[in-house]
Amino acid sequence: MAKKGDKKHLKRLNTPKVRKAPKKEKKWATASSPGPHSADASIPLSVAMRESLKIARTTKEAKKILGRGRVKIDGKVRRDPKYPVGFMDLVEIPKAGEIWRVIYDRRGHLQFYEVDEDESQFKLAKVVGKHPYKGGKLQLSLHDGRTIVGNFEDIDVKDTVKVGLPDFEVEDHIPCEEGNPAFVMGGTNVGRKGKIKEIMEIGGSSSNRFVIETDGEEFQSPEHFVFIIGKEKSEISLPEVIG
Repeated sequence: MAKKGDKKHLKRLNTPKVRKAPKKEKKWATASSPGPHSADASIPLSVAMRESLKIARTTKEAKKILGRGRVKIDGKVRRDPKYPVGFMDLVEIPKAGEIWRVIYDRRGHLQFYEVDEDESQFKLAKVVGKHPYKGGKLQLSLHDGRTIVGNFEDIDVKDTVKVGLPDFEVEDHIPCEEGNPAFVMGGTNVGRKGKIKEIMEIGGSSSNRFVIETDGEEFQSPEHFVFIIGKEKSEISLPEVIG
C-alpha cells in the first residue's frame, strides 16, 4: 500500500493537470519515473496505455505488453511502466502499426493523436537553452529534457530542431520568426495553432509576446508557450479541432 512520501505514487488529487485522471475514483495514482519530461508535464507510460490509448485494461496487462518490448517512444523500446510520456513524443506499437503524437488539447491535457508512419521517422523539439561545450561545440537543451551537442551556431533559443528517430540527429533547423506556423503548449490559449503574425519584444524581465493568427482571428501568447512547427507550412499533422 502506498504511504506518504512513496515516490512511486501520489495522491490522485495532486495529479498533474496534464493528466485527465478522475480525481475521485481512487486515492492513489501512479507517479512518473525521473526521465526526459518533468513529472508535472508527463503521463506514466502504463497510465497512458490504460487510460488514454485503451491498449491495456489494467496496469498488470500494460506491464506485460511493455515487458515484451512492444512499445516504442521516439523510436526506442521502453519497458518502464512509469516512463514519462510528454509533449511531442511519438508513441508506437510496431506490431499493430499504430503511432500517436502527444499534443495538448484546449484544456491543457495531454492528448494522443494518431499519425502515419512517415511522421514516426522524426520529432520536433524546441530549443530552450544553448551553452558552450568542449571542443568549440555547442550544447542545446530541448523542451523534452534532452541535450544534443554539435555545431549549432545558427540555431537560437526559441527555434525548433527536427531530429531523426531513433538516433536523434538534427535533420533541419526551423527558426522562430514571423510567418511560421506555431502551436501553443500552455497558458489560456493552450492547444491552439496558427501562424505567427508578429513578435512583440517586451523590455525588462517580462516575456516577449507572440501575435498568432488563425482563421481570421488573432490572439497573443508568451514566447515560452509558443512552439514553432514548420517553415511557412507545418511539418506535422494536427487534428482540425483539438478537444
